[in-house]
Amino acid sequence: MGGCTGTAVEPDGPDLGASGATTAPSAGNGSVPQGGSVAQGGSGTSTPDPGTTNPGTGGAPGAPASGGTGPGGTGPGNPDATCFGTELIASKRVVRLSLNQLVNTLGTLIAPSLRTELAAEHQVVDAQHRAFPPLQDPREGNSIIDTTWKTIDAMAQTAGEYVRENLATVTGCGATPTDACAQQYLLDLARRAYRRPLTPDEQARIETLYTTGLKGQGATVEEAVQYGVYAILQAPQFVYRTEFGSDWTVDGPLTQWELASALSYFLTDDAPDAELLEAAAQNRLSTPEEIGAHVDRILKTPAAQQNLHGAMMSYFSYQDLEPLVIDDPAFTAGLRNSMYHEGELFLQKVLWSGTVSDLLLSRQTYVNASLASVYGITGFPGPGVTLDADGFGLVELPPNRTGLLTQAGFLTTRSRPDGTSVVGRGLLVKKAFLCTETPQPPDAIGEVIEQVEKELGDATERQKAEYRAMTMQCAACHRGFDAYGLALDTYDVIGRYRSVDAKGRPIDSSVTLPDEVGGGTAKDAVEMAQKLVESGAFSKCMGVNLANYAFADVSAGAVTLESCAAARIAQSFATTDQTFSSLVKSVATSATFVNRSKGAAQ
Repeated sequence: MGGCTGTAVEPDGPDLGASGATTAPSAGNGSVPQGGSVAQGGSGTSTPDPGTTNPGTGGAPGAPASGGTGPGGTGPGNPDATCFGTELIASKRVVRLSLNQLVNTLGTLIAPSLRTELAAEHQVVDAQHRAFPPLQDPREGNSIIDTTWKTIDAMAQTAGEYVRENLATVTGCGATPTDACAQQYLLDLARRAYRRPLTPDEQARIETLYTTGLKGQGATVEEAVQYGVYAILQAPQFVYRTEFGSDWTVDGPLTQWELASALSYFLTDDAPDAELLEAAAQNRLSTPEEIGAHVDRILKTPAAQQNLHGAMMSYFSYQDLEPLVIDDPAFTAGLRNSMYHEGELFLQKVLWSGTVSDLLLSRQTYVNASLASVYGITGFPGPGVTLDADGFGLVELPPNRTGLLTQAGFLTTRSRPDGTSVVGRGLLVKKAFLCTETPQPPDAIGEVIEQVEKELGDATERQKAEYRAMTMQCAACHRGFDAYGLALDTYDVIGRYRSVDAKGRPIDSSVTLPDEVGGGTAKDAVEMAQKLVESGAFSKCMGVNLANYAFADVSAGAVTLESCAAARIAQSFATTDQTFSSLVKSVATSATFVNRSKGAAQ
């Protein structure tokens, strides 16, 4: 892939002419990433082109030629051994704000009610419904429209109209604003929108736009503010954030302003707050200790907790519950919602009060009466269980359950309408919990499956798996994940524990595990979960994906500077049981997050 493609942008910013319009990039090949990502998808990094990009002044690089609108996405991060033992760091590039980031940022810059209006108008969904790695892009999955320049233009227009309609409260200039106050508001807005001080040329352009391009053409103060806001919010300096450092031609750290933005969008999916910007202004984001203090502070905020909690809900595929069709009368809309809410409550507890291994090994979860029935918990709620307003309480799990792997919601997301799916569940474990890729099936896979079904007839799931392991066209893939699915086959289509299948045949859940989790055997899903944790593979996978998310990596599983940098960070997680907060902090304070390589075009 080459560098940026599309229309070149002037080095020091957009041409804010009489109309207030900026030059819109062409729709290219998806070469600019959209926010942090750990999902599969198209190409997405972009490196500066010396022919069209100027580093700018004052540590605030100009905008490079623009890339396309294709959604980003990264693979789960499976770089080969060549990554390790090197000093690889992520490459310099520009990152386009995602749709969700744009909406959040506009709400922060102007008014929370504008965020609500834009979210409804442009189909932005709750964080918990944004598809996340390793299956899709965390911020813009299939259910969300692409962040195109048409959408950006519409958002900028809506923001301008909103400011005009609420001029006194938004600008602080009163009901009859003076030119001086209105112009100062636009300059302040641009500084916050660009997330750094303005260059002298940028300030002059905005002032000229107001005085000559708008007021000089007969616009009222209200109109001048409206179109000034419109121009600022579709400028590349707002829509993109840079990761160049003070000199994009050499390896080195991000500028303080770039680092403030990288941290904030990683943690909150929103623009940096006043404290982070003040730290950048005073050069107080220069050491791991200084950065770590802000990470600790931000992780305590509702914005960060909601963003990362929502991302993890998508990571473990809870959004897949909504469209599921299951041919079981017990799978009602109420039970579906209960499964989803259990995931919300469980992750909220573990992410902020537990350890990473608790995700697989916790002996507690939150259930209501319907889930208690699914889990075989009698006498619910029982002594000592306090119910919340929704009827959920924290309970001890039966011996045959532990953590996410045996939760009804997780198990149901990979069931077929008419039964369980050893293949579907096994693949999800391999991708979401171990970050390992599976080769693509052969082109004639449909014919192979048809032939297998004819030969096997009414075989059990274990017999089918054994057949796949001995069949040349199937073995290379299925030997790598069928064991995970077989260990979970004692849970039926909606997660109820069972010892026999739908036809009354005994189920054997014992498996020989792949080498990626240390090999050996597991007698059931509970023992398998323990093996996944003990091998270090799960913690390492969490680290890789979180680091990829932070880097906005879109390498689709390829070995790149970004994927290697993520793997380098995650190596230490394999041997330590960290809290989720400490894992996030380790990523954010790492040298690989703070520094960028001049690299090569991605």
